[in-house]
Amino acid sequence: MRINTLALLLIYSIIFGTTDLNATELSTRVLCIAPETPDLRRYISRQRATVDTEQKLALAQKLLVRPVDELALISPSEEAYLARNRPGIVCEQITYQSDGLTINGFLWYPASMKLGEKLPLILFNRGGTGDDSKLRANTQFGFERFVRAGYIVIGSQYRGNDGSEGRDEIGGDDVHDVNNLLNIARTLQFVDPKNVFALGYSRGAMMTLSAVRDGSHFNAVALVGLPADLRKRKDRPDAELINRSSITFIDKLNVPILLLQGSADPFVSTSESTLPFAGELQKKMHAYELVIYNGDTHGIVFNSEDKDRRILDWFKRFYIN
Repeated sequence: MRINTLALLLIYSIIFGTTDLNATELSTRVLCIAPETPDLRRYISRQRATVDTEQKLALAQKLLVRPVDELALISPSEEAYLARNRPGIVCEQITYQSDGLTINGFLWYPASMKLGEKLPLILFNRGGTGDDSKLRANTQFGFERFVRAGYIVIGSQYRGNDGSEGRDEIGGDDVHDVNNLLNIARTLQFVDPKNVFALGYSRGAMMTLSAVRDGSHFNAVALVGLPADLRKRKDRPDAELINRSSITFIDKLNVPILLLQGSADPFVSTSESTLPFAGELQKKMHAYELVIYNGDTHGIVFNSEDKDRRILDWFKRFYIN
């Protein structure tokens, strides 16, 4: 007879009373290895390659895109780029327990944080799947804009990614990894539990709303490139697609929502996903705002600075003193 790992842990817990499948604290915290040396040319080259790839897909769908050469208009100066990479942000690699699995993640906070100080938290939910989309020490330059604004940022790699145990279900039981990390994060001695927010990109936006549906509470959330309606896809059973489509459980989303969407997003249809979802929020008099960036990408590359400013302004509106 085959007994799975979770069953063995449950048996061990009953007999010895020592195993906590969802621990109430981080298992490990280790300072991040220094990321690669900042290089503006490399950064611009990678950014352009990403936009080029997306725009080919967008043009094939007859979407109006911004000329890729306009990236030069928004590229930072060498001084501004290095300023975003300056010291002042502490990065830690973390592990924690979720459903008996060891899950990897990251934690960022201001180096100037004082003993006893409590700061607001942003739970970041990454997009994609696999190691190509995994969190890194320098993701969004260590969430520089948010940490320097006084926030702590924490994020999960999810099960089955970057050495985390388990299997990635892309919106199934891996949503527990978000809920469980949130429960732990609220208890960290430097986190203000009254002010907890969530930021999700793409798949991470879906994970954010699924976590809210399942009981997680945030003051407000901001979502970039939310795939709100997956019911037309054919890659999963209908029941799983419905469960992952936030348009089907709006009544359970008791949280103010900021929707940010690029109109040339080739992965999430503005007309078939974003606007219908916003329309349902409107019908139900839900607290939300919608911003559509004309010709922009899935990750809103052309308007990145404005995007982050709007996210911070949105969170500030729901801050509790």
